[in-house]
Amino acid sequence: MRTPRRMVWEEALIGTVFLAAAWYAYYVTAVWGMLDYTVAGPMQAYFTGPGIHVEIVVSAVGLGVLLATVNHWLETPAFRRRSFGSVIFIRGGLYVVGLVLLALLVHAVFRVLFFTREEIQVLWASMSTRLTVSLAVFLLISFFGLAFVLEVRRKVGPGNLWALMVGRYHRPREEARTFLFLDLRDSTAIAEHLGHRRYSQFIRQCFLDLTEFVLRFQAQIYQFVGDEVVLTWPETPAKAGAKSLKTFFGFQSRLRERQDWYRKEFGVAPEFRGGVEAGLVTATEVGDIKREIAFHGDALNTAARLLELCREYDASILVSGRIRESIASEPGLASELQGEITLRGKREPVAVYDVASRDV
Repeated sequence: MRTPRRMVWEEALIGTVFLAAAWYAYYVTAVWGMLDYTVAGPMQAYFTGPGIHVEIVVSAVGLGVLLATVNHWLETPAFRRRSFGSVIFIRGGLYVVGLVLLALLVHAVFRVLFFTREEIQVLWASMSTRLTVSLAVFLLISFFGLAFVLEVRRKVGPGNLWALMVGRYHRPREEARTFLFLDLRDSTAIAEHLGHRRYSQFIRQCFLDLTEFVLRFQAQIYQFVGDEVVLTWPETPAKAGAKSLKTFFGFQSRLRERQDWYRKEFGVAPEFRGGVEAGLVTATEVGDIKREIAFHGDALNTAARLLELCREYDASILVSGRIRESIASEPGLASELQGEITLRGKREPVAVYDVASRDV
């Protein structure tokens, strides 16, 4: 299964902005700063005229389209199984190959809109070996740097890289968030049946199937813990309650559609349980030599306890009363009260609801 187009186009937009900024940084530091020391001629006229800016804009947009094409083409399960370093190397190499095609496009645009063939030939002839080498080195560093940034973004999750870079959670801050806890039914029996190596491949494939719904419903991946994954939305239940349940039931539907494939590959079809709760939590960066964003608060504890309770009630997903209120007007979701239950570690009872999808 390929990564949804939204993720591909997000990366293309990031690449366009990144490369446009890199081009201008190169122009300002390496070219513009040297103009006072160059003699008048075709290259100085080019660098001080509109041609250089047209080239930067056309190149950045063209590279964005190139990124979207390459990333969409590479987003296959076989490619995802490659190591972090090999992914960066392959992506960067393909970007460089695509640059050759883009250079031909830019050349054609210049030929049609700005320069005659003779003028272009003069510009090419004016390029020194040093300028050519500096441009080549700049492009290689930019492309492989971009491939690195995009892979790191996937390692920490969309939205988290920017938050870490700007220090949004450098100091603890309070946020309203919704959490969905998911874990695999009968995980112990499945692990014993498959063995640890095959079991890891099994869980990996399940989480790949989850990706589409994480992106479709704007979830953030908080944690992977064994066969459990925690998703979060930086929104109140009024906005994210329905999203969390649609994520769960969409994932559940996808696993049912692919159950024959799972049985053929692994001899067993996966099913997941879920628990959903929302509330105020504290968000902060934790760790030093390895940093991540952590959340602390009662909403996480309650969601985790609701997930545990699914085993006792043999339910697919359980939610709290506040989540149930947020989905009351959703025609595709039906809820049933299981009772006022005192969850482990809590003093006050919580209204617990079993939710089912009419569309699944």
